Amino acid sequence: MNIQIIGDNLEISESNRVMIQEKVSFPLDKLLSKYDGDMKNASMRIIKDKFGVFKINFDMNLPGKTHIFAETSHKIFESALVDLAQEVEKQIKKFKQE
Repeated sequence: MNIQIIGDNLEISESNRVMIQEKVSFPLDKLLSKYDGDMKNASMRIIKDKFGVFKINFDMNLPGKTHIFAETSHKIFESALVDLAQEVEKQIKKFKQE
């Protein structure tokens, strides 16, 4: 899965990229295993506000014009990623049942 990562007020470190792969990309790749790699493109915007809260937006289009969007915020980056992945997984499972 290709995720374009955009950081606002935040430098995305290599360790953060690895965490995104582990917590978001790999689990979603498993759910979407029947789709070609070029069909699994998403964008993720990560914002760290002045209070140190991470806000993450995830945006993805799936075949059949299905749009997946999730947004979460949390003080801890890893927790925000886990919450985001769970929300996206719910939407993908709903899409697969249709």
